[in-house]
Amino acid sequence: MAKKSEKIKVVHYGLGHIGLMAARIAVQSERLEVVGAVDVSAEKAGKDLGELLGAEKPLGITVSNKSQEVLTLRPDVVVHSTGSRLGEVLPQLEEIVSRGANVVSSTEELLFPVGKNKQLVEKLDELAKENDVSVLGTGVNPGFVLDSLPAFLTAVCSNVKSIFARRIVDASTRREPLQKKVGAGLSLEEFRRRVKEGRLGHVGLIESVALIADCLGWELDNLLERVDPVIADGNIKTKYVEVREGQAAGIRHTAKGIRKGERVISLELQMFVGAPEPHDYIRIDAEPPLEVTVENGTAGDPATAAILVNAIPRVLAARAGYVTMKDLGLISALG
Repeated sequence: MAKKSEKIKVVHYGLGHIGLMAARIAVQSERLEVVGAVDVSAEKAGKDLGELLGAEKPLGITVSNKSQEVLTLRPDVVVHSTGSRLGEVLPQLEEIVSRGANVVSSTEELLFPVGKNKQLVEKLDELAKENDVSVLGTGVNPGFVLDSLPAFLTAVCSNVKSIFARRIVDASTRREPLQKKVGAGLSLEEFRRRVKEGRLGHVGLIESVALIADCLGWELDNLLERVDPVIADGNIKTKYVEVREGQAAGIRHTAKGIRKGERVISLELQMFVGAPEPHDYIRIDAEPPLEVTVENGTAGDPATAAILVNAIPRVLAARAGYVTMKDLGLISALG
């Protein structure tokens, strides 16, 4: 681990849209030193990271598609951004941890162990402890807006009875993969088929419910979620998709936490093209009651990149093993 007087050595693993945004923030930080970059893409491998970031001059960091070579640089931390499903990225995380590097990952299912992922997290936790490093999954959603922020707001409350949080995002302002991810332009029949196959919907909402419950010390009886289409009431055209009236404009994804037969946590994500008045809203039924609205909402992509980088010092200071946002204390901008 880097001493306080030394820069923190960082490797960026995964140079997609979020990964590049995070790398751009990191190379500008006086507290960090980016020493390597990994991406499996043949188009990116061999290029200077500065070229991918649109920098004025090369950074002297050649992107590699061989993670084992880059990890010999002995980074203090790896900013990992390659996939949403824990089972799919676990071999990458295990390799990083085995090389003695801490991890901050955008993998949504890594936010909190739920269902089948509990055993995977236990395995990763044991490996991280053996190598005296920490592993964190975070982002803006999950990671902040619909879990860490509501939990933090309860600090000024007592006798909390329930929490409701809603995030409305106008997908037409977002990149093409996200518009397709929420099913914009699909027929309702195709939308529902993809939901049934597990190919449509937001990853991480159930994990957000579980994290809030853990922060409050609540044992939940059940976790429930469903994905419904938001149906277009007129024709909508974005840069990437065309949506006709009656087709799916996006998703309304809800998740609930049940405790002692009562719904105590309710989360709702509406993400569709043409969504009016985007915002984040949190309501806490407690003493005193609390309502908070973030007008226009928290910008998903840049916010995710920022929290991945801003969490680095806290992760390095955390106990060894798998950790959640609950374990890190207050994260703030690196400055």
